[in-house]
Amino acid sequence: MQYYTETMQPITVSQLNQYLKEKLEYDDALKTICIEGEISNLTLHTSGHIYFTLKDANAAIRAVMFRGYRASLKFIPANGMHVLLIGDVALYERNGSVQLYVQRMIQEGIGEVYFQFEQLKQKLAAEGLFDEAHKKSIPKYPEKICLVTSPTGAALQDMRNILRRRYPLAKIELCPTGVQGQDAVQEILRALFLADQKNADIILLARGGGSLEDLYVFNNEEIARAIYSANTPIITGIGHETDFTIADFVADLRAPTPSAAAELAVPNQQDILLDLLHMENRLSTAVASLIQTAAEKVKRAENTLNNGFSAKHTVLTQHLQQQKEVLHSAIASCLQMSAHRLQLSAAKMEANNPLSICAKGYGRLQNACGQTVTSIKQVPLQSHLSVYLADGCLSTIVVNKEPIL
Repeated sequence: MQYYTETMQPITVSQLNQYLKEKLEYDDALKTICIEGEISNLTLHTSGHIYFTLKDANAAIRAVMFRGYRASLKFIPANGMHVLLIGDVALYERNGSVQLYVQRMIQEGIGEVYFQFEQLKQKLAAEGLFDEAHKKSIPKYPEKICLVTSPTGAALQDMRNILRRRYPLAKIELCPTGVQGQDAVQEILRALFLADQKNADIILLARGGGSLEDLYVFNNEEIARAIYSANTPIITGIGHETDFTIADFVADLRAPTPSAAAELAVPNQQDILLDLLHMENRLSTAVASLIQTAAEKVKRAENTLNNGFSAKHTVLTQHLQQQKEVLHSAIASCLQMSAHRLQLSAAKMEANNPLSICAKGYGRLQNACGQTVTSIKQVPLQSHLSVYLADGCLSTIVVNKEPIL
């Protein structure tokens, strides 16, 4: 091992990259080489340049085909396509990366990795693992969510932030796992099994973006079958929007990114508040409408009652008036008859009034005891009598009695 000494002269990164670039440029073995491999991470840039990675089962190298050479292409490159490339190997000084500068591209067919992907996809589709009928519904208001992802990746923090912001009522639990590398498959399987035992409402299986090679672990058949067999609904958010894996096809719901998966897993509390406000408004409107309808019914009933009462009142009033007239007539008749009888009685009384008789020249005799004398037999001679006339009384003495023959 060499240790730093004061006699050593340091060089800059630029100097190092310049040196390596010159080495590669003067190496004839790296000029106009013919290389085969599979295209991945393809970018058809708006500038006209093509950027991609050329790979085989064990290695990969970055490549670029500039617009001038692209004009000669007879096909449109695509990820998974197996090609022959002719070009030079050189160093890109700015980032120190070794790149293949392609001058010509020849299509050879679908790459081996892509072929395996399609084979597995067709196999699982034939078994029904992608069928909508087998997909579990996602709960609208989950209480517990398990995250199956890397504990150190940015995807974890993104999902946590979104879940807490949109729906803080949900409990979040992490089932950590590696998401790339040789051990990733078994780690993901263990994490999925553990998450499925936690009685969660939803499992989010996610990882951030990466190359096709980085995401290829999610094209594993065992993982696909574990997702299919899980009792808990699973949402995948793997890579970027353009990335599709076998896990995405099997999942109950596929999201283009981890952040989008978090958004699909929970409702937005602001939307819930708006829904509640709209429901309150609709309820208030409905209650007001019911009250208005009831009030109108009461008014109609009141009018009906009033109209009926008025008609009844009119009939009763007319009947009472008739009865009053009958009663008045009867009373008048009774009074007339009573007056007539009174007149008759008065006439009889007047006829029998002693004073009236006296006015005709007759008188009424009373003895000293005040008894009316009606016969000479009641009066002895020399008896004192009082003679009552119409205008006064006379005192007499009986001196003689003569009976009328």
